[in-house]
Amino acid sequence: MTLSQLARAQRAVIRKLPENFDLTTKLIEQGFALKTEVTLAHKAPFNGPIAFNLHGTKICIAPSVAQQIGIEIV
Repeated sequence: MTLSQLARAQRAVIRKLPENFDLTTKLIEQGFALKTEVTLAHKAPFNGPIAFNLHGTKICIAPSVAQQIGIEIV
C-alpha cells in the first residue's frame, strides 16, 4: 500500500521511500523518514497536494510523490 491510498484520519507507518536519492533526501528533511507514523489530513481536489500529519505538524506533498512511499497500516 502507498501513502496516496491512505484514508482520512487513518494511521500508518512509513516502510519504503522512493528509489530516487534526491527525492528521498528531500522527504527525509521534511520528516518523511522510515518508521515515522503519519495520518492523512486532507486531499486537495483535482489531483492537488495531499496533506499529512506527522511529527506534530501538517506537511503537503504531491500525489505523484505520495504514490512512491510505501506504508503499513497501524
